[in-house]
Amino acid sequence: MKRYRWNLLAPDDETVQALTEAINVSQPVARALCNRGVTTFDAARDYFRSSIEHIPSPFLMQQMQRAVDRVLEAVRMHEKIMIYGDYDVDGTTGTAMLFLFLKEQGAEVTWYINDRFTEGYGLSAEGIDTALGRQVSLVITVDCGIRANREIKRCGELGIDVIVCDHHEPDELPTAYAILNPKVPGSTYPFRELCGCGVAFKLLQAIAGDSGADDESWQKYLDFVAIATAADMVALEQENRTLVREGLKRMRVKPRGTFKALFSLMKVASSELGMFHIAFGIAPRINAAGRMGSAHLAMEWLVSESMDDSVRHAGELDRMNALRREIDSDIMTKAEKMVESHFASYCSSIVLYDESWHLGVLGIVASKMLEKHYLPTVILGSMNGFIKGSVRSIEGFNIYEALQECSAYLEQFGGHHQAAGVILRPENLAGFRKKFNEVCAASLSIEQQQKALAVDALLPLEEITPNFINVLAQFAPLGYGNREPLFMSRELQLFGTPRLLSKRHVKFSVRDSAGRIFDVIGFDRPDIFDQLSTQTRPVFVMLYSVEKRMWNNREQIQIRLRDLELCNKLKS
Repeated sequence: MKRYRWNLLAPDDETVQALTEAINVSQPVARALCNRGVTTFDAARDYFRSSIEHIPSPFLMQQMQRAVDRVLEAVRMHEKIMIYGDYDVDGTTGTAMLFLFLKEQGAEVTWYINDRFTEGYGLSAEGIDTALGRQVSLVITVDCGIRANREIKRCGELGIDVIVCDHHEPDELPTAYAILNPKVPGSTYPFRELCGCGVAFKLLQAIAGDSGADDESWQKYLDFVAIATAADMVALEQENRTLVREGLKRMRVKPRGTFKALFSLMKVASSELGMFHIAFGIAPRINAAGRMGSAHLAMEWLVSESMDDSVRHAGELDRMNALRREIDSDIMTKAEKMVESHFASYCSSIVLYDESWHLGVLGIVASKMLEKHYLPTVILGSMNGFIKGSVRSIEGFNIYEALQECSAYLEQFGGHHQAAGVILRPENLAGFRKKFNEVCAASLSIEQQQKALAVDALLPLEEITPNFINVLAQFAPLGYGNREPLFMSRELQLFGTPRLLSKRHVKFSVRDSAGRIFDVIGFDRPDIFDQLSTQTRPVFVMLYSVEKRMWNNREQIQIRLRDLELCNKLKS
């Protein structure tokens, strides 16, 4: 039985044929490109061959010149500058990047990152007091500040100018000295999906250009931007795609010592670095610092001045991440036991609470529960007499609007359509759980409760050639907004006997009409092993991606299974 809804995309046939001929690719590749909005020769050239020279000028962003002039004045006059960042990957990398760059320009610069648990998100009273104590006259925010109206007003009253580098949606704009955000009303910047570090990078680029510094002075920080962009789940389109590709290239060819220390612990060669290693290796270790203790640990690693310091701090991050994994695994185990009884009363949502659960990992657990059960999910812990937690939503269901309908039971909530945070009183938990489930039940169709997979094209196995694989490899970097191409093949027959690896992963082989055998691996799909093992010569339809892998120093093609449906028999 297939796990997902299958949505076979259908781009215009004439457009597909024209693109096939224009760039000399197969129809399945052309369909995959059209499904990503790449429909012409010029669009394909930009998609496959974009370069750092073609990214937009930073001065297209409103108030950029004003921000640059203020920073350069602060450097000339030896004013004290503080970079104020969020505690996640986006905020810490952007803060470290600006700190290191301004330090190279001769600035008197320090940094500040909030404590996740005592200060929360955004500019805090403690942070402003710290700036005052350090005699700071210019604060530059990274990945926060666009909604800190009260705090920025207080800074102004204290004689502290604030430049906001943020990418979140604004409400009423704060009275900052300058606001750099491609999402402000009337923005003239041509790309609005930069992350916070990406916005800070545009400031850095503009300062370098205005002060006559060479391109390397700002381009050498593309590695920071690549990590932040990949980790923050912003769309990997247009400028972001270029920034990540160029940043990855730098990390592969000449990684800075900071990252070398972490790559060694991750047991990955810099030359093999990819999006997977950022998403599941670098980003979790940076985030673990803020989740389990203090993001200051991540900052100390990012701005390390010696290899010894880099190695020591990387080891601390690695140990922190191991602890984080252990804790969220324990919470997941308990949550899975709790959800069984929860479904007896509530079948349209998941709301689970345990006062012992660590607040730093609740978002991770919520995301994992969502992936497994595909229902709007709230995972809650306890803090200072209140219940606090993280909310995650399924595609097409606006969780922020759902929480608005439950606001009578909430002390505080905030977020966006896919993720949010909530605070409530213990006596309101039962009422919130009931109301939240009612809102979800009223809004969600049965179809919405099954995750959909977008399929790019039908693909006969015979068309999987080395050239086909090489073209697919150029779709990278892959991620949010530029998903991995997914294909469908019909009337496939099992070749040999399927195997179950580590009691979780299914592995089997299929054969094409020319007799070529393809290995297929399906991670966390023991259900498919059960299906194939109980059938005699099963025939099936398969959804999958295609990738290259190295085995015994030989390059091989591997099919990575996403879903499968058994058929009755082969069509004659």
